[in-house]
Amino acid sequence: DTVRVEEMINYFPYDWKGPDSVSTPFNSTVSVMPTPWNAQTKLMHVAIKGFDIKPTEQPKANLVFLIDVSGSMDEPDKLPLLKSAFRLLVSKLRADDTISIVTYAGEAGTVLMPTRAAEKDKILNAIDNLTPGGSTAGEAGIKEAYKLAQQFFVKDGVNRVMLATDGDFNVGQSDDDDLKRLIEQERKSGVFLSVFGFGHDNLNDQMMQTIAQNGNG
Repeated sequence: DTVRVEEMINYFPYDWKGPDSVSTPFNSTVSVMPTPWNAQTKLMHVAIKGFDIKPTEQPKANLVFLIDVSGSMDEPDKLPLLKSAFRLLVSKLRADDTISIVTYAGEAGTVLMPTRAAEKDKILNAIDNLTPGGSTAGEAGIKEAYKLAQQFFVKDGVNRVMLATDGDFNVGQSDDDDLKRLIEQERKSGVFLSVFGFGHDNLNDQMMQTIAQNGNG
C-alpha cells in the first residue's frame, strides 16, 4: 500500500529499442514475470516505444535552481548529491542558456542572478559554496524563484524553476492548497516547476507531489 502506481511503473527499465524508421510507428516489448507479492499470479508488462525524432534545434533555456539548504539537507545523499547532479546539468547546457540560483533556509536569498551558461566557472563556484543550515522557508523561496524566472522570461523557450529539496517545508505558507494555487497561477504564465527529491523519509512528500503535478513538472 505504500507504493504508488507511478513508482511501480518507474521501477521497470525503459531502454528498449525503438523503430529504425518513421515508417514503423512503434515497437512493442512484452514481459511476463512472477508477482512478488502473490505467488499464484503473474505480472505482464507491455511497453511501447515510438520512433525517436531528433529535434533540429534545442530551445533556449531559462532555468532557476531553487535549492533547499536547510539543516535537514546536511546528509551525504542530500546536498552533496544535489550539488553533483546540478554540476552535471550545467555541463549539458548551451552557452546562451541562463542559470539563476535561489536558496532557502530561514529566509530566501538569491545566490546567483541570471548568468549565461558560458560563464560555467561562476555558476559552478556558486553551487560549490552552498552550505546547509537553518529552517526551511519554502514559500519565500518559490516566490523569489518565480520572480527571477519571469524577469528573464524567454519567449518560446524553456522557462522552468527546478526545486531541489528533501521535502521539509516547515516555515511559511505550509498549506497544500495555498501552495497549489500559487503554482497553478505561475504555470499559466509559461514558467513551469520541476521538483527533485533528495534523501529518504521525506517529511512532506505529499506537498512535493502536489506542487510538481500542478506546475507541469
